[in-house]
Amino acid sequence: MSNLLQQKFCQVFVIFSFFYILISPAMFVSIAKANSVRENPKEIPWHISAMTVTFDQKRDIYIARDNVVITGGQTRLEADYIEFSNKTKDAVAQGNVILISGHDSISCNAMTLNLATKTGVIDKGIIFIEENNFYLTGENIKKTGESTYSAQKGSITSCTGQSPDWKITGDNIKVTIEGFGSASNTVLWAKKLPVLYSPYLMFPAKTERQTGLLIPKISSSDRKGFEFEQPLFIAISKNSDATIYADYMSDRGIKLGSEFRYIMDNKTKGAIYFDALKDQKQDDGTIETEDYSFESTPQRTNSDRFWFRMKHNQKLPKGFTAKLDLDVVSDEDYLLEFKDGFTGYKQTETYFEKEFGRSLDEYDDYTRKNWLNINKSWSNYTFNADVLWYDNIRARRQNTDDTTLQTLPAIEFSASKQQIGLSKFYYSLDSEYRSFYRQETTDTLVTGQRADIYPKIYLPLKLGKAFNFEPYVGVRETLWYADDFTDNSGNSDSFRTRQMYDIGAELSTKINKIFSLNNNFADKIKHEILPKLEYEFTPFITQDDLPSFDDLDRIAPKNEITWSIINNFTSRKSSISSKGKEILTYSDFAWIKLYQTWDIRKERDRESRPFSDIFLETELKPCSFFFLDMDLSWSPYDNHFNTFNFGNTLKDNRGDSLTTEYRYSRDDSESLYSRVNLFLTDELSGYCSIEKNLMDEKNVETKTGLTLEKSCWTLNLYFSQSPDEQSLAFLINLHGLGEFGTK
Repeated sequence: MSNLLQQKFCQVFVIFSFFYILISPAMFVSIAKANSVRENPKEIPWHISAMTVTFDQKRDIYIARDNVVITGGQTRLEADYIEFSNKTKDAVAQGNVILISGHDSISCNAMTLNLATKTGVIDKGIIFIEENNFYLTGENIKKTGESTYSAQKGSITSCTGQSPDWKITGDNIKVTIEGFGSASNTVLWAKKLPVLYSPYLMFPAKTERQTGLLIPKISSSDRKGFEFEQPLFIAISKNSDATIYADYMSDRGIKLGSEFRYIMDNKTKGAIYFDALKDQKQDDGTIETEDYSFESTPQRTNSDRFWFRMKHNQKLPKGFTAKLDLDVVSDEDYLLEFKDGFTGYKQTETYFEKEFGRSLDEYDDYTRKNWLNINKSWSNYTFNADVLWYDNIRARRQNTDDTTLQTLPAIEFSASKQQIGLSKFYYSLDSEYRSFYRQETTDTLVTGQRADIYPKIYLPLKLGKAFNFEPYVGVRETLWYADDFTDNSGNSDSFRTRQMYDIGAELSTKINKIFSLNNNFADKIKHEILPKLEYEFTPFITQDDLPSFDDLDRIAPKNEITWSIINNFTSRKSSISSKGKEILTYSDFAWIKLYQTWDIRKERDRESRPFSDIFLETELKPCSFFFLDMDLSWSPYDNHFNTFNFGNTLKDNRGDSLTTEYRYSRDDSESLYSRVNLFLTDELSGYCSIEKNLMDEKNVETKTGLTLEKSCWTLNLYFSQSPDEQSLAFLINLHGLGEFGTK
């Protein structure tokens, strides 16, 4: 397709879609009808009750007057007057007519209906679709099947009352309950004011998952121009689905995206995402194009851009499971540029975190983790086999030496702390084998293998009645085989070994007391104090002659004592059930930990600061309306906080809330985030959030929003401001139809 033809096609597609979506934002086309048990009309007995019932034997017709009710199966017909043919099952109903059939509910002035075929004509009727609170009104409605209707003229809405807040009028209306509806020459009305016109409209009449176009996103920005992103959902089967995205950007081109999700069983599932863009803009090094790269990244010269990512969980035989993570992106700018949107970084990260419990590398990280893991867990043992490959985007794009350390593979086996037979001793074990690989090596950055085994022996002892004492000793044996490695002494032996040991001990006790309150908060509170003293010693050994792959290759000497005090607060509240039984509810409403380390090596070397900062960590949740978490470190030498992080949330029964987060790191960063949510009335709510860099005295982002929620529609207004851009957005949700809006 030529560039001119492609441009014209995109313009026509966007203009048509933009106009179309203002009226029909949620178009669904059913690909499967629900399976349901059908009643046999010939076998259904029909019962008539009324104040007066006569029978015309010649015509085989029952004539009923006043409070007439005909019932049969799941169908109920009520009216002031009904003529019912016992032979054909035709019913003519007049006056206050109400028909209930399954999920159908129809009220009208008059109706002619065949109760066997459930077809007929409805005069000045209102059809109510219960699943999504939907109303269809028409002068002359035809019931063309058990769950299908048509009308030459009519209106649809999810509002009640004679004058609904919104409605859509149209011609040739067709509706299939638990399917979809359509209409032509449609007009959207706000009360009695016509707002928008569309020559054709399709709308959902069911809530189950089905194939169709989803609500699009419309936006505008300096980097992308006008943007229209339209998703198409495909319901493949009960355990798999897909979504296709067409993202038109007037200044950049069309970005196509796809998602494929599947669930095979409770331990096997996956999600695959892929985006591709032929970018019309690239940084050629001139001033005019420099904005198409970011200041924090190298010059972007490529126009072929993409992002592939997936996560998969797999159930294997013999109790083994596997996990696979892939993350490959074309250039460093891609995730910076496409953080938002249906297939953006934020949306993908949120989905992966929620469904798989595994996130992505940060959007500005130019080394992306690709990982295969096979594992099995027993009651006391775990086995893991990993293959780790870090894709270095910068080295790949700039065609420079890639010295990124890869792990191909890693095998780990560990044993949790457990008793040795019937003895008083316990043991634990950490062991691993890793094979390291680099595409490019240097004199110090080499490839090779490493094996490490680290068992520890513990002896728990009781000192008197109050104290627990547990010494331990650990020994470590590490072996290396490094390719082309020469140490500082000129030794080029590939095989190296290291033997180490460490010892330590832990002294602890537990003090608790129960307080009786007998108030609304709790009947009793248990305060538990856990003082602890820990000692760790690792001797100094020379390790300069060893290869260096990661932190395990350089273990620092240690001679430290750490003291800590943990406070736990648990409440107990009793209540009486409806059956008269006592119910006890326990809640851990407060946790506080205070600790500090004394470095004996620094003390012996007469260093000025052998004591570490004093650390405090706490969580507090005394009720469902308040939560606080805080951690800080305080220097005992200059009486100053080195770090201070504080977060709390206050809320009430209405849903009003105040959230505050303060983050401080001495000589590094200081920021404040606050958000207020207020319910101004039963229908109107608003929020305001501010994120500020206190060190630079600059606002990172400010957001304000208002939500007006009615029974049948919702209006959202948003405003956000950051140093890079300002945006104003609105979103209208017509309940039963969907959302539309722009920003």
